[in-house]
Amino acid sequence: MNFKKIGTKMLVMILPVLVLAQIVLTIMSATSSNALVDEKTQQAMEAELKANNSIVGGYLRDVKTLADAIAISVADSYTYTQWDDYEKMLQDMIATNDIVLGSGLWFEPYAYDPEQQYYGPYVYKDGNSTVTTWDYSNAEYDYFNQEYYTNAMGSDVAMITDPYYDPSSGIVMSSCSTPIIAGGKKIGCVTVDIELTAITDIIGNVKVGRTGVGILTAANGLLIAGHDDQMVQDGKSVSEDSNPSFVAMAEDVLKNPSGVTGYQEGKTNYKVFYDTIEETGWKFMISIDGYELLQPIYLLINRLVLVCIVAVCLAIIIIIIGIGGVAKTIKRVQKFATELAGGDFTINQLSIKGKDELAVMSNSLNEMYGNNKGVIQSISDYAVEINNSSSNLKVAAGELKTEFDKIVDIMTSVNADMMNSSAATEELSASVDQVAQSADNLNEETKNSLDLAIDIEKRATEIGKNSQEAFDKSQTLQASFQEKLEESISQSQVVENIGEMASVIADIADQITLLSLNASIEAARAGEQGKGFAVVATEIGKLAGQTSDSVEKIQETISAIKDAFEGLSTNAKSLLDYVSDTVTPDYKNFVGVAERYGQDAENIKNSSEQLSIMTDSIQNIMSEVRLALQNIAEATQNTAANSGEVMDSIDHLSDTVSNINDMSDDQNSISDNLSRVVSQFKLSE
Repeated sequence: MNFKKIGTKMLVMILPVLVLAQIVLTIMSATSSNALVDEKTQQAMEAELKANNSIVGGYLRDVKTLADAIAISVADSYTYTQWDDYEKMLQDMIATNDIVLGSGLWFEPYAYDPEQQYYGPYVYKDGNSTVTTWDYSNAEYDYFNQEYYTNAMGSDVAMITDPYYDPSSGIVMSSCSTPIIAGGKKIGCVTVDIELTAITDIIGNVKVGRTGVGILTAANGLLIAGHDDQMVQDGKSVSEDSNPSFVAMAEDVLKNPSGVTGYQEGKTNYKVFYDTIEETGWKFMISIDGYELLQPIYLLINRLVLVCIVAVCLAIIIIIIGIGGVAKTIKRVQKFATELAGGDFTINQLSIKGKDELAVMSNSLNEMYGNNKGVIQSISDYAVEINNSSSNLKVAAGELKTEFDKIVDIMTSVNADMMNSSAATEELSASVDQVAQSADNLNEETKNSLDLAIDIEKRATEIGKNSQEAFDKSQTLQASFQEKLEESISQSQVVENIGEMASVIADIADQITLLSLNASIEAARAGEQGKGFAVVATEIGKLAGQTSDSVEKIQETISAIKDAFEGLSTNAKSLLDYVSDTVTPDYKNFVGVAERYGQDAENIKNSSEQLSIMTDSIQNIMSEVRLALQNIAEATQNTAANSGEVMDSIDHLSDTVSNINDMSDDQNSISDNLSRVVSQFKLSE
């Protein structure tokens, strides 16, 4: 695009870059803030989930502890305790625990009463009193196939059933069942029915921000509290909600132990943070309006946009003010350059103060103005002198060409004589080169023989040295290995000591076995009070038996180790005998051979050195002869070449003199034209 004003051009160039930078800054700030808000929100939600999970888990753990305590008490005393005592215990427990609605003891067929197959009394709260019912102790109800009973009989720990809504009482309930284990056998179970009002109140009191609320579901998706009270009363699952988006969110929550998900309700997007209650597998969720989480980001973006608009406006004002002064200076420079382009060197120089680019450019124009004015003035003065010099140069060039023609004839004769002398010198040099080549070949072979002899001598010396070192090392290795072998044999005595200790341990284990047997007999005599001691005595007897088995294995291992030591000792002695009787003498003979090999290499080296000295002398003499012939040939060739170059230079110089004559004529024309051009510049008033 072409602009008439530099201010407009600068605005068009700078303003988009500034706006783009502000937009990028706004996006980066919003992105960073969004990440920070997400992180803080995640931390806050996780803390809220963990805090409420801890409270709910505490309630459920208390119920499990209560059920376990009843089961242990019944298991220890059911053979001699009457139902009236258990009934009083259950009534007291129900009266002192607000969340407990009822409790029952459910025995296996004929386990408590040999005459009754179904024995399952149930004590429950009725207003301010407690009531015992036997309505469930019959084949029609068949509590053996009820969920709470099958859960307890299939597990060794307390289990809490999924909650359910009781229409008659209008409360959400759940049952905790734990097996009654006596003598390692399950004889029935204990159930404790609890109301979940306290837990649902905790969920109902969850309030995060303005829109954050709590939701609690069972592991199978049954809605326990939050979201929709009517669905809670109807005992519906979250999968039955009318909102498909909420159903999809709930399915995601039920599949994963914890995380973040969301759903849409109308035009509102909700973000859901969830976790799992370990005791029951129930899902605790916090749902919050997504707009509430993003509201700080939107507010930040609005403020950043406002700041960007203000910054752009200020930048436009600053650019306009700054460019106005620059435009005035540029106009003055433009006027000065236009007058110089017209050839007017009588104008005044620019006067611009400062150290910026325009001031530097103005100073450069002033300097150019002064230099060009001086150059043009000098050209005008020297134009006349050039014209006179050209005329004198033409006369001198004619006289010089005549003298060069005489020199050409003399140099032609000299060049012919030098070519004949050069041919004879080249023939003699070729013969000398053949003789020198033969001497070089002989010298090269002699030096190769000398190098080979030196290499043989070095190898012989090295072989002798290595052989001697190997001999010494074999001696040292034999002595060291003999000493270590004796030390290892002495250390093998430790294995025998271990065997003795293993025998002592076996005797102790036998005594412990005898003691555990006596303890079991005494515990049996003590009856019920000695049952715990009998278990400990039995375990000690098992441990003593295991110790005896381990000792036998240790003794078998020690025997194997002793056999391995004996085999190792025999093989090591055989290896030492081989090194002493065979390897050491062979190394000694090899050292003698290496010494004789070194002496032969020394004799060969001396002969090769004498021959090398003689061939070097022959080679030096031939080199001197060849050098002398080369000097003669080079001198002859250089003379011939120089004479030819002189001839070429003379011919070229003759042409140059002719060109000078032509150039002098051209210079006269150029000086006339130059005078006319200089006259177009106005150098003075």
